[in-house]
Amino acid sequence: MHVHSVVLSSVLSTFGLLVNAFKDCDQVNLTSLGPYGPQTWFNDTTAEDGSAVFVLHPDLSWSSLFPVMIFSHGTTGEYAMYRYAIERYVTHGFVVVFPHIKSPTKDVDPLTVDPHGKFTIKGYNYAVAASNDTSSPLYRKLDIENIILAGHSMGATSTIMASLTVSAKACLAQHPGICGPFGPPPCLGPGPLLCNTWMPSDFESVSSKMPVLLTTATNDGAFWPAPHTAEHEMGCFQKSTKRVSKGTLFAQFSSDVCQDDGKGGRYDRTWSDGGHNCPMGEESPETQWVLIAAKLYAQFDASTTSSCYSSLWGPQAVAAMLKAGIEKHIINPSTNSTVVEQI
Repeated sequence: MHVHSVVLSSVLSTFGLLVNAFKDCDQVNLTSLGPYGPQTWFNDTTAEDGSAVFVLHPDLSWSSLFPVMIFSHGTTGEYAMYRYAIERYVTHGFVVVFPHIKSPTKDVDPLTVDPHGKFTIKGYNYAVAASNDTSSPLYRKLDIENIILAGHSMGATSTIMASLTVSAKACLAQHPGICGPFGPPPCLGPGPLLCNTWMPSDFESVSSKMPVLLTTATNDGAFWPAPHTAEHEMGCFQKSTKRVSKGTLFAQFSSDVCQDDGKGGRYDRTWSDGGHNCPMGEESPETQWVLIAAKLYAQFDASTTSSCYSSLWGPQAVAAMLKAGIEKHIINPSTNSTVVEQI
């Protein structure tokens, strides 16, 4: 009987059904590329509106199903801006779906915007459809029960709004627009013509469904002159978390760790990778914390015994955050916990 159990265990492990193939947060270096490299990618035009979707993925020959991250870009954004962060997510075991509002070329136009969640949902729907499409290279490769929604700036606002509608394991919003009604951008009434940001009630509704991480930086001057953007982001977070549910975390990175290093750009375009664009840096301190949250909820099913959980919610989290350059944080672990850490 023991022999049969060993054989069965081996077979199930081969198909990724029994043993979690992913490394816990203390077993890998989260500040560098992970064990599932190299990253490869393809673009697909089978999104519901025919727009291009970039798919960045590990070697799909691995037996395990890969959890999915839908990453939504900011205004004028493009994949190249986020390539360092995305490659790290991919090589740590995620398939990253990078949707576009209209197209890779049209999305760099400052008038091409969608803070309402539509293009994030489009990426989500693409992943679900591809996993069931026998003609797709993603067929039976995606763990669509474990989807993470993540985004930056406008894409972070889109991520919050999409999280109201779709089922995901976590909402990870980096430098979203300031909450309404004043913003900026403002929310002057219902509907996409009048409202172009999230309201505290939206954030609270999302956190009743899934954990939410919100990040900013002291030198973020995108919406108000620094440091007032970060002050407003914290104020919005506090308004939105009066009734903690699945867990919410606010992290404000210091100016020192979010400095522009002058490396942002490609051959015909440059951009800052500091302040508001801190997530774009090659060694951005934010990437590690997004990855910790993504691994915890999509690879370890929020296990309270995992190192990823301890890194985010445990007693040592505060010291780790200070070491990483997070100078202000608010930790609301869950409804069932009365512990609220704040500095």
